[in-house]
Amino acid sequence: MNILKDATSTALYGSRGANGIVQVFTKSGNSGKGALSFSMNKSFNTFTNGRFKLMNGTQLYDNFTSLKNAPPLPEELRKDGYNWLKNGTQTGVVQNYTIDFRGGSENSKTYISGNYYNETGTVKTYEFNRLSFRINHEQKIKPWLTLKPKVSLSYTTGKDNQGSLYEMYLNMPWDNPKDSNGNLINPNTYTGDWYGRDYSNYLYDLQWNYGKSNQLDLLGNLDAEVKITDYLKFITTNNVTYKNYDDMYYTDPRSISGESNKGGLTESYVKDISKFFNQMLRFDKDFGVHNVNALAAYEYSDRFYKISRAGVYGVVPGTDIFDDGATTGQKPSGSKFERAYNALLFNAEYVYDKKYFVQGSLRSESSSAFGKDHRNGLFYSYSLGWNIHKEKFFNVKAINEWKLRASRGLVGNTPSPNYGWQDLYALTQVYDGQIGATWYQLGNPDLTWESIYQNNLGTDISAFNNRLTLNVDYFNNKTKNLLILATLSSLTGVDRQYLNIGDVQNKGWEFNFNYAIIKSPTVTWDLGFNISTYKNAVLSTRNNAIQPLNNSQAATAGYDVTSFYMRKWMGVNPDNGAGQWEVVNSDGSRTLTSNYNQATPQIVGHATPDYYGSFNTNLTVKNFYMNASVYFSQGGQIYNSDRERFDSDGAYPYYNQMVLQDGWTRWEKPGDIATHPVASYNSSSLTNRPSSRYLEDASYVKLRSLRLGYNFPTSLTEKIKIKSASIYIMGENLFTITKFSGVDPEVGAVGGQTTYSGRAESIYPIPRRFSLGFNFSF
Repeated sequence: MNILKDATSTALYGSRGANGIVQVFTKSGNSGKGALSFSMNKSFNTFTNGRFKLMNGTQLYDNFTSLKNAPPLPEELRKDGYNWLKNGTQTGVVQNYTIDFRGGSENSKTYISGNYYNETGTVKTYEFNRLSFRINHEQKIKPWLTLKPKVSLSYTTGKDNQGSLYEMYLNMPWDNPKDSNGNLINPNTYTGDWYGRDYSNYLYDLQWNYGKSNQLDLLGNLDAEVKITDYLKFITTNNVTYKNYDDMYYTDPRSISGESNKGGLTESYVKDISKFFNQMLRFDKDFGVHNVNALAAYEYSDRFYKISRAGVYGVVPGTDIFDDGATTGQKPSGSKFERAYNALLFNAEYVYDKKYFVQGSLRSESSSAFGKDHRNGLFYSYSLGWNIHKEKFFNVKAINEWKLRASRGLVGNTPSPNYGWQDLYALTQVYDGQIGATWYQLGNPDLTWESIYQNNLGTDISAFNNRLTLNVDYFNNKTKNLLILATLSSLTGVDRQYLNIGDVQNKGWEFNFNYAIIKSPTVTWDLGFNISTYKNAVLSTRNNAIQPLNNSQAATAGYDVTSFYMRKWMGVNPDNGAGQWEVVNSDGSRTLTSNYNQATPQIVGHATPDYYGSFNTNLTVKNFYMNASVYFSQGGQIYNSDRERFDSDGAYPYYNQMVLQDGWTRWEKPGDIATHPVASYNSSSLTNRPSSRYLEDASYVKLRSLRLGYNFPTSLTEKIKIKSASIYIMGENLFTITKFSGVDPEVGAVGGQTTYSGRAESIYPIPRRFSLGFNFSF
């Protein structure tokens, strides 16, 4: 696997590589005697909830009775009660088996692999299965013609009995899902006391409700290489990827969620087809100390995606087909899109005496994501390289290799919508029995490519008999004509439009260090370290105004592009325990208010870390080995949205609440210096509304993996007719050091987005995993 980031590496990939490229190389066959390998792995996943701890019944009782104006509670509730989270989670089991074959002859190379993967979730009722198969083949038909067909097939099934992690969080420990006779309770018909606000008992529904999904992924390549001369080749790459997905969710009429509509059955179908074709001429020839390599290619790709949903109400219990006497139907829904690109590209590199490198590329690309007058974009890159160690004047014996490099390029990016340049209408409204069109999106015929100007400087050093490697990179990139979904005034009749509205600058340093501390026949030990600094700033926006984005963020000139835009929390008034926010007055002065609606939304922080990186080490002692990886991130903030509900100052008195973290205190009397305001029953103070109060430090240190293994000696494996064998144990996600009060500071993307948002929600947490594995080769 390779990670490509600079302009020289990514320019050839066009808009697909605008944000970097991850190259994944699958295994290939080999000439000579075949080898059969088998690996098996069994893992145990434990549920990890980070520092997010919910109250038991005793803690919740004390918290509830401390609320101002709270009604009395029966004292018998002051006990631990039912632990919804503990009883709804389990130790998940993972089984992973792989078998592969590599072999071939002088004119043929084949690689075949098969894999079975099964995982039961740490949240009960979830299960995932996958069967996959791959064959990579190379066949030399003629001395000048080689065919390279590839086929990959994967079939995935999932089961979801609709266990609810969210309800495990919010349900009260005073509410037991079963009555005294052991029968599951329907809170809506239960004659006893049920305290939870939503009257939810997902375990009652779990008796009948379920979901399941199936996905088929088929990838096929018919590639070929034609050797025209010793220095000129024609390479054709032709790929089709087909994905078919369907899911079904059944809601029983006896369940709580099925009461209102007498049960239901919903099905979704997705068809996703992508095609990619690349026809390339590649030239590579030496002229004495001169080398020239170049390529010219035509490229075409497209994608078709369609999703359809339908359902019925009033189903017969236990059925999973539509034609079962259902009384009514759900409103069908769905969408589809198509997108296509084509491009002409050229790249050439000149190398003199393996000392000096000059490279340049051009790519002319067209995208259907833009209107006819803006579909074409011309992009480029050029780079220089210098192997200093090849110079006669260079005489530093400790340094084996030293290279300087620099590159600059322009890459284009396309918007995530496929029709941002067009007016869009929704045909979902009915008036007087007739379907009517409502304006959904204002088109922008001037929508154009987002342009990313990339600048990189770097050096690579290998020293001390190649025991030390050091890579240093500096990047300074500027994005112009940033593509944003802008919110318009509803007075226009349509509230959304895609615009090119601003410029952003990204810059930083990257350091990568590896050193072989010990190199001997019986002991080796190497240590690796990398760190990246990253800063970005919005240079301009539309009319230089604040541009609101999703997730309480906004773009404004001079600030980080991940800046949070919300009211600024100013702590607790020690005199009365009221929460306080900041008001920015028209004259620029700043005052405090306890009225949330009077506070001024402003930039209060950002999600981008100051730096991040990892440590890794590899140690072998004879046949034993150990690998370890530690990841870290420093700076940046996370908006912990779960605290709006579970740290709510009494706004949600009938939801469970989180245990206050060390150092957090609740205001109780005048003069208290507290982190949390006075809590009152059904609080209307709005202290739990979005503000910088719930912004937390995103820094962490995480032991990502630790692996211990043993390679059996050949003297033993030869006796049992095995080429090689090894055994290992591994732990993943073993611990995290962080101040973040939520589940995991590595929050990822949320809400169906594909980019990091800096927002933490109730997500399925990454488990702690312990594995035992065996590898054999015959």
